[in-house]
Amino acid sequence: MSEQHQEISAADILYILENPWEKLEWEWKLANESERQETLQFIKDRLKLTQQGGYSKIWKTPDDEPLAIFGGYKVGDKKYATFFVSSKHMKKYGMQISFDMRKIARELVVQFKGCSTSQYAEADDTDRISWYRFLGYKYKPEGDIGNKRYFEYVSPDI
Repeated sequence: MSEQHQEISAADILYILENPWEKLEWEWKLANESERQETLQFIKDRLKLTQQGGYSKIWKTPDDEPLAIFGGYKVGDKKYATFFVSSKHMKKYGMQISFDMRKIARELVVQFKGCSTSQYAEADDTDRISWYRFLGYKYKPEGDIGNKRYFEYVSPDI
C-alpha cells in the first residue's frame, strides 16, 4: 500500500504554485505574490487536516522537481474532501500520475470502507469530466450546482 503521508514542504508547494499546470491554474489564486501566499497557506492548512485520518502524496520528476500534490481529509461522517494541485510537468507526466491516482484510490478503498469523496467540474470541461471518470468517480446529477457537475467516489461497504 502507498504511504499514508509524505513529507511535503512549503518550497514544494510554492514551486507548483509558481509553475502551475495551465489546466488547473484557474482553480487557484495565483495572479500575484499575495494570492500565491494565500494559496500556499490554504494548501498547508489542508495538508495539516490530512494528518487526522486522511491521505497526502507528492509526486516529483526524476530531477526532484515537484510535479503534483494530492490530499484527502475528513469533513464529515464517512465523507472526505480532496484537493489536487500540479505543476507544468503534468503535461509530460499526466498519464503516469493518473494511473497512479487510480491505483491509490483502489488501495484506499480498503481502508476507508463506506466512505465517499466528491469533486465538481464545469459542464463544458470535458477533459476534467473524462479524467474523473477514469479515476473512478461517478456522475451524480442530483448534486449539480448550476453549471457545475457533481462527481462522487464511493468505497463499498466491504
